[in-house]
Amino acid sequence: MSRSPKDPQRAEFSAPTTDSVSAVNGSGIDHDLNKNHLQRENPVMAALAGTLDRGRRLFGRPNAADTPTSAFDNTPSDSASSPPIPTAPKMHFTYASGSSPLPRYTIRRGVGIGGFGEVYFAVSEAGKEVAIKRIQRNLDVELRGVSHCLNLKHPNLVSLFDVCRDDQDQAWVIMEYIAGPNLREVLDQHPQGLPEEEVRRCLVGLASGIAYLHDSGLVHRDLKPGNVFDDAGIIKIGDYGLSKFISASRRGGHTESVGTFHYMAPEVGRGEYGREIDIYALGVILCELLTGRVPFDGESSHEIVMKHLTAQPDLEGIASPYREVIKSALEKDPRNRPQSIAQMLKPLGLQIDTFGSGTPATMPSSLGSTSSPAESKQDPILARLASPPAAPGASAEKPIREEPLARAIRGSLTDLARWWESLESYPGTRIAMMFMIVALVVINTGWLVPLLTFVAIFYVPYYIIRHLVLGIRQQPSYAEAHQLAVARAQIPRPLSAGQWRQQKRIELASKRSLTRMTELSGSWTKAIFWTAILGVVGTMIGLRDADLSAENIAPYALTAVTIGFAALALLGMGKLWERGEGEPLSRRLVLAGVGIIVGSFAYVASEYLLLPIGGTALSADVADNLPQNLYTNEGVPRLAAMMAHFALLMGAVGWWKNTDPLRKRRLSVWTVAVAVVFEWAISLALPIPQPWGILVAGGIAIVLQLASPWENRHQEMQVS
Repeated sequence: MSRSPKDPQRAEFSAPTTDSVSAVNGSGIDHDLNKNHLQRENPVMAALAGTLDRGRRLFGRPNAADTPTSAFDNTPSDSASSPPIPTAPKMHFTYASGSSPLPRYTIRRGVGIGGFGEVYFAVSEAGKEVAIKRIQRNLDVELRGVSHCLNLKHPNLVSLFDVCRDDQDQAWVIMEYIAGPNLREVLDQHPQGLPEEEVRRCLVGLASGIAYLHDSGLVHRDLKPGNVFDDAGIIKIGDYGLSKFISASRRGGHTESVGTFHYMAPEVGRGEYGREIDIYALGVILCELLTGRVPFDGESSHEIVMKHLTAQPDLEGIASPYREVIKSALEKDPRNRPQSIAQMLKPLGLQIDTFGSGTPATMPSSLGSTSSPAESKQDPILARLASPPAAPGASAEKPIREEPLARAIRGSLTDLARWWESLESYPGTRIAMMFMIVALVVINTGWLVPLLTFVAIFYVPYYIIRHLVLGIRQQPSYAEAHQLAVARAQIPRPLSAGQWRQQKRIELASKRSLTRMTELSGSWTKAIFWTAILGVVGTMIGLRDADLSAENIAPYALTAVTIGFAALALLGMGKLWERGEGEPLSRRLVLAGVGIIVGSFAYVASEYLLLPIGGTALSADVADNLPQNLYTNEGVPRLAAMMAHFALLMGAVGWWKNTDPLRKRRLSVWTVAVAVVFEWAISLALPIPQPWGILVAGGIAIVLQLASPWENRHQEMQVS
């Protein structure tokens, strides 16, 4: 896939001795400290770093295809006392020029030997130039990875054509041959970084290819300048089909290179391979494009890994907004990074092509000719063509000026939201503020209700009429409407709701058990918090005209405790079931069993914890018609009645849908209403005191939705 060495059959590289490597690394004390600390903090990353260090001592310095220029010095030593640097062994290819291991392809020369096998430049019988890779390591894993990528089509990805086997049943991958330089070589020619205009051109093509992989459900996992090639001015990303585990395929040697660690996200050592690791690597590459250096560098693999895990990136000299984009992409916690490539590049105002339907982004102008901004300004047609395409949903008409009062309210709410987010590190302060806000709302209901009524009667109709009138006045002309129609026709169709849901379901199914338990513990904490809030609010509203005695508070306490217990149980089942849609009948039967446990808990709490069930007692006529084995003579539900009632409630309502991260809304009033209606209907056959049962059913629906994670499809589609 890359430019071939000068010698078509042999490529040589020099390697320093073990003593010279130690001299370059300086004192071994710091190296040993970093190594010991890394082994304690992250043994997986320590093992990888140790393996690569041993490979470097055996085979020499890192290869320029994978390692930033700053990682080693190419300048020969003038000192007479310097020991001679021995020459490393040559690369020996299995097949010579003119060989035909595959029936329809003839090898012209060897290109390189990497961690996965040998790469050759070959020509087919029809004269098509291709690169063929002989896979020699992790055969089954790599063939599965390639098979997933064979049908990917994007102008910024190296094309994979086929997988063939020779007479010896050896697997070969047939792929596109790239004769131009890779980005590593371009950066080596620009040690101070590339000009901003060239950085943006390069970044768009790189981001477009990676975003397309992510939209296809794949992660590159080994993104680095050595895997980014130039094909006649078009950026091509390679090795995306062969990076199913962290590797550092070297085109110039037989071992993995330490250079890959410059682009490796911290969570890789924990075995987490989400799309966030590609975003992290893209942030490192962006820093290197701008400055010519990587944000984390060191004299050994262990030192580099330790900096990835603990140090903050050195972004000195990088102007805004690039500095903020790189900083967000290099967050240690993958949850704090941008969740998509488009979201990462949004502050830069760059448009990416994830569908492969637009003009591919090009490499820097030194490698391919492109029109300059000055030329575009002189020619209005060129200027129009050079302008970025309209975003999906963009409109050609002028935006309607926002109503002043609405703008002021929106600005205030935005400031309030930012202030609230600043309290994330102080959960105690948040809880106290929440209680204060609820108390103020309850106390000031006397004037808040008339104010909201006034707004609903006068301001809302005025806002709607104003928006309609201004919208009619600002209708586009015929030419503008035609231009808008043409622009929208060229916009690639985003993922449908079904496709998005299927893709997200695959991501949910691939979560690790430790990640699920972490998310579940967070949901349980939120459930306890929201249950307490609902209990306090219900108590303040229900007892606003009564004494706050223990006897009056007890029914509300039982309500909150029952809601919390049921919510914790249902959240656990929902986390277990989020991997797939599942069979509704089997899930309802399981939830009926959960309902038996919830009913038993409520009965025990009422009978033995002295927490009476509130609500209106059953009338004498109703109590007389009830079965005596389920109810007492006074109409009080027995244990069997409570178990049967909650079993029907849990089995009838699809509670797992309330915990599904792919539900349509964070909090649906309709879902709460459904739970309340089912509770009322079940009470007709197996009555329990009301409105206690209705409050429990509605409270469970509210707490489940507020405590469960939620994927906002509309927001994600808008960002991407």
